[in-house]
Amino acid sequence: MSGYRKKFLLLTTEFPPGPGGIGNHAYNLSDFLSRNKYDVKVITASDYTDETKETEFDKKHNFGIIRFKRYRSRYRTYRERLKIINDSVKSEDFTHIIFSGRFSLYASLFLKKYKSKIKFIAIAHGGDINAGNRIEKMFITKAMRNMDLIIPVSEFSGTKLPAGISDSKIKVIPNGFNFEKMDTLKLRNKRDIKDQLTLVSVGTVWPRKGHHNVLNAFSEILKIYPEVRYNIAGRLADLSKVTEYFEDKNLKEHLYIHGQVTDEQLHNILRDSDIFILLSESQSSGDFEGFGIAVLEANFFGLPAIGSKNSGLEDAIQHGVSGLIVDPNNNEEICNAITEIKNNYSHYSDGARKWAAVHHWSEIIKRYINEIEKIN
Repeated sequence: MSGYRKKFLLLTTEFPPGPGGIGNHAYNLSDFLSRNKYDVKVITASDYTDETKETEFDKKHNFGIIRFKRYRSRYRTYRERLKIINDSVKSEDFTHIIFSGRFSLYASLFLKKYKSKIKFIAIAHGGDINAGNRIEKMFITKAMRNMDLIIPVSEFSGTKLPAGISDSKIKVIPNGFNFEKMDTLKLRNKRDIKDQLTLVSVGTVWPRKGHHNVLNAFSEILKIYPEVRYNIAGRLADLSKVTEYFEDKNLKEHLYIHGQVTDEQLHNILRDSDIFILLSESQSSGDFEGFGIAVLEANFFGLPAIGSKNSGLEDAIQHGVSGLIVDPNNNEEICNAITEIKNNYSHYSDGARKWAAVHHWSEIIKRYINEIEKIN
């Protein structure tokens, strides 16, 4: 099958210009497959953005994008989505379907009749494969067993896959990053931290991302670095665990809460920061940090990273080189990691840039193509 023209359908639960790591991954996978002369079509949910931005975004790309509508009725929403997917698969000669996100995995169960002529590929991120509900677990397990190839985005994500799946189907490929026109980005070549220390977290503010773990350690951090600043960039989704800190008058002058930002705003925030910190924690619902693309983006700007043990961040950070892995509930470890990086900033900053370079999508896509070719 290696000599024929491959045509990919990518089903995803997120896609730019909306936020989200699954969408970031889906976009770059689609874009770089297209750059490598594969035919690509995307069918996606499209939340947290508006139609004008979607239209402008879609016009810039040479692969087709169909965006689902969301109706008041959840039943109608999913019925219409499945109809669009089925009609597309029925009318076009796709050779591969890539499923990314939980709804996409569920949708694969309705496409089993096409398995004889189409290869099924699943991307395993985080909570999408680790449902807490027994019924959802059953559906995810069935979906995964139908796959020809399963690609976890980290070794940690791979450990969360349902039991009974052949190891030969599972190939871990880490997340990648990509900034358009990277050569035009103005990067600082900062060799050390002389004055004010600035931490930064990037990602949706909700319990899994663990902003509260950073803020819980803040009283200890302030004892060592009384002028510390903390940039928080990302959609404000669930503030239940951070409200008390956001309203603490002793912390307010140190916190800079940016909300959802544009790429240009994000680049400016990263340039003005020193250390990236993401102290994610797994949730009782089964949701967990699968990798952490934002880590690599920060690394590209020369920012070392501090991340959580027992999460996909162990794959996203090269411990001792691009940053450090800590217990997110141990304030002493967190403070020691900050001090270690600050005192050896040149070492960690250089390591971060090199780590980012090998995770650029121009390199990561080679691994995808290699594994996809093997299943044909």
